[in-house]
Amino acid sequence: MKTENRSWTAPVTPDAARGELKALYERIRAASSRGAVAGLWQACGHDPRGLEATHSLYRALMGDPAPLTRAQAELIAVVVSATNGCGYCVAHHGPKLAAALGDPALARAVARDYREANLPARDRVLLDCAVALTCEPSERKLEDIERLREYGFDDAAIVKATAIAPYYNLTNRVACALGVALEPGLEPWEFGSQR
Repeated sequence: MKTENRSWTAPVTPDAARGELKALYERIRAASSRGAVAGLWQACGHDPRGLEATHSLYRALMGDPAPLTRAQAELIAVVVSATNGCGYCVAHHGPKLAAALGDPALARAVARDYREANLPARDRVLLDCAVALTCEPSERKLEDIERLREYGFDDAAIVKATAIAPYYNLTNRVACALGVALEPGLEPWEFGSQR
């Protein structure tokens, strides 16, 4: 986990943003639960069109994750991020998972190792698929989908989960590759390898 207090590339801060980027930052800030433009988005500010696409996908997947529950969507975000070793995203989504579960201790246990956390079997199967997709995407088989169906996930839920997992693979890689630093006031979360 990165411990430096600044990113490896110069972020485009909200104060420095102009024109199209400034308007995009305002939309991001308005949609943010913290009322701020996160460091990840500022790191992507050098590519406003790419940032807009990435943020729009985030809002589409996580703004209303139905037919998954908010907790299931955040479970995927935390576990995929932990699998990828992305402390930035675990720190951002750990508190959201704690709120969605209504159980901060369980959320922290999930970040350390979801397989040891006291989760329902249905959620564990969902996370098994997210980790498998993260670690071995080319090895996925029809049996993976059938297993999800056995646990009550319909095709709409399977598609949503299958979109959320790779979204976090994308953002984890951006955050890690650019060394995006945690914003002041956000505490790192302990997490383990979920492989």
